[in-house]
Order: sequence, then C-alpha cells, then structure tokens
Amino acid sequence: MPERVAVIIPVYNHARYVGEALESVLAQTRKPDRIIVLDDGSKDNSLEVLRGFASRGVEVSGQENRGAHNTINLLVQKAAVDCDWISILNSDDRYLPGRIAACLEAASRQPDKALITTSLQVMDDQGALLPKDAPRSRWFHGAWSLGEKDGVSISEWLGQANFVATTSNVFAQAAYLKANPFRPYRFNHDYFFLATAAFEDQIAVVPQPLMDYRVHGSNTIATKPEPLIREMIRMHLDLYQKHAEALKQNPEMRKRFYGFVRGSWDNISSFHAGLCQVALAQLAAKASEDEIEQLVASLTGAELDEFPNRILAGAYNGTDALSAAGVLSRQVDDLKAANAGLKQDREALEKLSRCRQKILTSSWVRLGLLCGAARELTSNDGKKPVDKLEALTQACHQSWWLKLGEKLGSSSSRELRQQS
Repeated sequence: MPERVAVIIPVYNHARYVGEALESVLAQTRKPDRIIVLDDGSKDNSLEVLRGFASRGVEVSGQENRGAHNTINLLVQKAAVDCDWISILNSDDRYLPGRIAACLEAASRQPDKALITTSLQVMDDQGALLPKDAPRSRWFHGAWSLGEKDGVSISEWLGQANFVATTSNVFAQAAYLKANPFRPYRFNHDYFFLATAAFEDQIAVVPQPLMDYRVHGSNTIATKPEPLIREMIRMHLDLYQKHAEALKQNPEMRKRFYGFVRGSWDNISSFHAGLCQVALAQLAAKASEDEIEQLVASLTGAELDEFPNRILAGAYNGTDALSAAGVLSRQVDDLKAANAGLKQDREALEKLSRCRQKILTSSWVRLGLLCGAARELTSNDGKKPVDKLEALTQACHQSWWLKLGEKLGSSSSRELRQQS
C-alpha cells in the first residue's frame, strides 16, 4: 500500500503569501494525500483566502492565537491519524514541483531515516529568487557550504549552522514528529527538533534545492541578537537535559553529540559557546563536591581507555608548530599518497594479468618454452606489482624469441612487444 503524505501549513497574518504557498503544494508532481491548513488567529484576511481553497480539497480551520509551535503540533496530530509522512510548509514559503516525490524517493533509499531535508533557494518579499551572494541569502548558502567540507558529519554541520533553516524544510515520519513535538521557543523550535534527530542519526539530506525560503521584514529571525543568543543557550541546555541519560548509555549517540558540540564552537548564527560554558559553570556551582565526584565517577565508555588527543600529542615533527589542523593535513596527505599507491598497484596488476594471459595463450611463446628459448617471459621478478610489470615489460621488449616471431609474422609476438 503506498505511503500517505500530508502537507501541513500553519498560518499567521500571511494573506499576501499563503495562496502562493498552497498553489505550490497543489502543483506537486506527486500529489499529497491531505493538505491541512490551520490559521492561528490571524489579524488580516488569511482565513478568508484559505477558505477559497476548500473546494480544491484543502482542509481549512482556524483557532485563537496559540503560537507557531502549538499550531504545528496540533496539525501533526491531525495529519498523523491516517498519514505516514508529514511535510511542513510555512505560509510564506513555497515548494518546487518535485519536492514530495524526491523526499519519498530519498526515504525509500534510506528507510532507517525518519527525517528528510533538502537544499533550498532564497527569495525576496516579491517572490524573486536572490543570487547566492545577495546580502539576505549569504547566510543560508554559506550554511550549506559548510556541509561540502570533507569529513563533516550531519551532526557537526548542524552544530555549525541550522542548515535546514526552516520548518518548511522538514519532511518527516508522522510517528517521529508525534514523539518529538516542537517546544515553546520563539525562534528555535525547529533547531531543537533537528538536533535531536541528528543525535539519533535520523536525518537524510537531498542536496537538490526543492523549496523556496522567503526573507522579508516580518521573519521572526529578524531581531536584536540578545533574545536569540539567550534562547540558543537555553536550547543547548535543554538538549543536554533531554538526552543526558541516552548519552550515558549510547556510545554512537555520544559520537554524534560530540560532533554537534564541536561544531557549535564555530556556529555561524547566534550561539555563543563561551556563554553556554558560563551557564554550565553556574549549574555545576549548585552541586556539592561529593555530587560532582560521584558524577565523574559514574562516567563509563571506551573514551576512558585512551588519551583523547594521543595522535596529536605525539605528532610533532621537529619543525612545524603543533596544531590539530597541521596534523590532520599531514594525515590527509599520507592517505592520499597511500591511495595513489594502491591505485597504481591495481592498474599494474590488471595490466600484468592481461600480459601474462596473452603469453599463456600464444602458440609462438609455448613453442619457445618447449625449446627453452623464452623462459624469461615466465619470470616473476620484482616485489610490488609495479616492479613485476616493469620486469616483464623489459623481458618482452628484449626477448630475441619475440623479435624473431615478429619478423616471421607472429601477431602475438608483435602485440606483446608493442604492449611492453
């Protein structure tokens, strides 16, 4: 039975944009099974605009203002009754036509993931796409560029920036959304949800841009830094609290958590990692010495079996200043060199195999072996595949028996000498 998909749209004072948002849903190549819209007490004529879509199968209702997180959570409850996947769309954004189809395809390829997200485009107040270097779109495209670096995990990437950027970029299993309702943050209800999904290894990324995110003066993110910085610190402390027990028990989750925290020190948004440490210090100050001692003693895991910076500690080469970046750079260079060597060996083995096969199937060479005149063509000189190929090449090139065969019209002799 095909999986059912619902698109849910929370609306607040977006009469100007919500029609465009709904048209983008109705234009999907893979139609949603349900489109559910809830007006959260708009002061403009949003509800009137929404009712104009009821005849096209859109489920429309309204309520007194309860806030974005409550509205989304209520919509999730409605959609989860009979749908397997839920796609959230904010009322001022829009989908590209192939979004639902692409997200379902990604979900089928990675059935262990509960959340699919895609790349995005940025548009202005009028709906015109902005270039990547436009002032209002640099942050979003910069956030996505962080994931292009080699070796960056989704958790570390998310720690550096909420590259998902918006609840409009969440396509998730209904059961997962129900189990992880959005929290009552003003700015970060999606970020907390996404961080949890990253810790639990539930995020799959489609690099194709499949939605348009609108930037305009009424975006909630357009504010003074202090409220957002405070909420970001609160969000991190809430994450620590929520996942404390799971982190103790699950080594793989800890690795993803470490990546997120490491990335957060270079966060490009409004998280101040230093102030977060100050807040953790205040919490630690409320514990007694015995409680802190017991806490440290209770820690377990493979991390305690070796020094955390063992590789770095012994990596000084006598000349370059010791740094993690320098050590990693040298390790990358060593791996590249080793990989190049393996590639060279593989290519040499393939050519060596073809040459030996031609020797074994050549009637002229077999005659020479019977006469004792071509023994050098069966030697196995050299240690590495490249050395063995070089030795056999030289033997073929210098063999008087092959030279004679070539003069007498032996095609295999000519091919062996040309191949060499």
